[in-house]
Formats: sequence, C-alpha cells, structure tokens
Amino acid sequence: MKIKDVLMLIILLLLAGVLIIFSADAKAGASQGLALAQNTIIPSLIPLLIIFFIIMKTSAKDVLAKAFGFISIYIFNLPQVTLPAIFFGLTGGYPTGALLTNELYIKGEIDEKQAQRLMRFNFCGGCGFIITALGTATLNNTKAGAILFLSNLISAIIIGFLLSFTDKRINKEYYSYTDSASFGDALINSTQNAVNAVLNMTAYIILFSAVCNIFTMPQMISPFIEITNGLCSGSKYPLPQLGAYLSFGGLCIHCQLLPIISNIKMKYYDFLFFRIFAGLLSYCTTKLLLFVIPIETSVFSNASIATPQLSSVNITLSILMVIGCFVIIADISSKKKLV
Repeated sequence: MKIKDVLMLIILLLLAGVLIIFSADAKAGASQGLALAQNTIIPSLIPLLIIFFIIMKTSAKDVLAKAFGFISIYIFNLPQVTLPAIFFGLTGGYPTGALLTNELYIKGEIDEKQAQRLMRFNFCGGCGFIITALGTATLNNTKAGAILFLSNLISAIIIGFLLSFTDKRINKEYYSYTDSASFGDALINSTQNAVNAVLNMTAYIILFSAVCNIFTMPQMISPFIEITNGLCSGSKYPLPQLGAYLSFGGLCIHCQLLPIISNIKMKYYDFLFFRIFAGLLSYCTTKLLLFVIPIETSVFSNASIATPQLSSVNITLSILMVIGCFVIIADISSKKKLV
C-alpha cells in the first residue's frame, strides 16, 4: 500500500463529506458552472469544434497543409500535416489543440514523440475567450484582451520553436497522407466528437465550480483551479498575471486532457512543467508588450487586487484540496490509458 494511495483516499472521502455537509453551497456552485457552460462554452465551442474536426477528417486539411505546411517544418520541425492542428489549436481555445493533436495521432499521421511535443505547446485560450469574453466583456478593454492573446500566442510559438531542436530535422518534402473521409461521414463523426468533448468539459466545470464554491479559494489561487470562473468572476488582476494564468490553463482544463495525455503516453509531470514554463514566459511577454503598447488604466494595477479571502470551510482544507488535485491527476495520468 502506497502513501499516495492512502492520501488520495483520505482526500476523496474528505471531499465527499464536504460536498454532503455543504450541499447547498455545492448545488449553487454547480448551477453557476452549468450556467457558464450553457451560456459560454457550449454555444461558442461546439460549432467551432465541429468545423475543425471536419477539416481534419477531410481533404480540406490537405489544402491547408500543402499551402502553409512549410511553417510547421521550418518553425516547429513537425510534418506539414500538423499545421491545421496548430493553427486551430492556438486560435480556437482550450482544449482544441489537444483534441486535434490526438486526432492526428490516432490516424497515424504523427508519431508518439511528435504528438507529445505538440501537446507541450499547442495550448491556448483562443482569441474568442481571451479577446472577447475576458478582454471586452470582463475587463471592458478589447485592447487588453488582444495583448493577452498575443502574449499567449507568442509564448506558445517560442516554446514550440525551442522544442524543434530536440529532434532530428525532418525531411522538408515529407508529408503524411491518410485516406480522407467524405463530408457526410466527417460531419457525423465530427459532431459526435465535438459533443463528447464539450460534455466532458461541462462535467469538469460543474465539479470544480461546486467544490470551489464551498471552499471559496483565495483569489490568487482560484484561476489555477478553474480558469474561466477564476478570471471572469469580476476579480481584478494585473495583465501580466492574467497572461500567466491563461497559459497555465487551470487544473480543470488539465483534467479534461488526461485521456489524451495518457493516450500519447505522455507523463502529466511533463505536461505540467511546460504549462508552468508557458505561464512564466507569458508573464514576461505581457510585460514586454505593455512596455511597447502601454495601457493606462487603474484596472490593471496591483492595488486593484482584492485581499485574498480565506476559505469558508478552512484554509488548510483549501490548500489540501489543491495538493490533492495534483496527486490525483498525476496518479490517473500514470495509470489510465485511453482505448
């Protein structure tokens, strides 16, 4: 019997007990999570995912790959066929990049090492969420949203470029072809894949929202747990800090990607390291962009940050829950394999 197994059991039983004792708060949080998914995630992500999956399953992918695939070769040292997955992954929002990477891997268009390398950098909140939902709607500043998106995009590209030197350069003429599906078949399969992915996201958002509503995490920790509620709930952070949160993505997003991480035989610690690295890089990149494109407003000053509030249950339990999340995620990642 391992210590981490005992610790995981204690945390899960403790969490179940808290959900039962504070059921009213849990239900309120779950309702907020469901409303968030229903009003934001589902209507914005499902249509995009269906279109992206159709492109990846049909010959439309080949058109993009042949026209712009040289970008993948020269910048990321990856096959031309990865260009659509990278482009849609960095602009479409979480977890588009991981889903499309997994699609390429399942079809045999990229190998295990290439899939793992893609997962290390093909991760971004997307222009819709960062510019519109966060920048325009939450910060009341579209320019600020554009800077945040640009900093996340630049950080991802820098990491992808640096990782390109970890493998032998591929043949510039190399292109991986597979049989393309008809539009009808692609539409049916893509719709099914998109709905399953969004339902999975919704379930995690509801779970994390229910738990976070009970524990009332300190403001600084909240985005590390669930990124959407953490950043769009009205709390104010300096822009560089927002950039770091967005590149990290939050444990709720990480959990959604566990089946894919496991499928490509990647360790969660590997994925987590690059999320932390991307967060630090985005923090610095945002500061640099603000130096070049300054935004004069008190909304982004450190003084605007509210004093972190302790958990309504207990700060020790809050910290224990965060630690437990990492333990559970790491354990699932090391054992679970997607069939």
